[in-house]
Amino acid sequence: MKKLLLIGLLGLILPLTSSAQIWTVQTNVLDWAALGTVNAEVGVSLSQHFSFMAGGRLNPWEFKDSKHDILVYNQQKTVYLGVRYWPWYVNSGLWFSAKAQYTPSFAVSGLWSKALTEGKNGFGGVLSAGYTFMLSKHFNLEAGIGAWAGVFQDYSAYNSQANKNYVREEGRKTCILPDQVSLSLVYVF
Repeated sequence: MKKLLLIGLLGLILPLTSSAQIWTVQTNVLDWAALGTVNAEVGVSLSQHFSFMAGGRLNPWEFKDSKHDILVYNQQKTVYLGVRYWPWYVNSGLWFSAKAQYTPSFAVSGLWSKALTEGKNGFGGVLSAGYTFMLSKHFNLEAGIGAWAGVFQDYSAYNSQANKNYVREEGRKTCILPDQVSLSLVYVF
């Protein structure tokens, strides 16, 4: 049984370590512009038309005024795994993707209003589409947009950052939101 398990594991790992595979590393410039959201994605082509991806986003920053009151923040922690379909050829042209996404926590305030929105334990699926422009042998520029459908186990919306007594909404929240509006720099190796 151990030998069979080892052979099966090697059968899954060896194709990913083959030199014929094309690996990518990318970062979304628009996420960085959204108050410094650190983000990265790693991808590997599985065939001419499919690739696998894994990535995440992290933003722990708070921007304060001289009195140390929180003015603006877009905090989040997000991880995801997914697959992309490329109608023409992997890492070039049009693509469609589906991914599973988990968000342990997020908090947004001050971007459009002084209201505060917080969520914990969010999970769901994302459908995205986009286009990849080949700039050179190793560099691509990618544009895309997606929609996230999921549920937050703990969700709260307040009228103000300073006073959490005025609750607009709290509890479990099911939602469909825009996700991963991207303009990404991609390195292919």
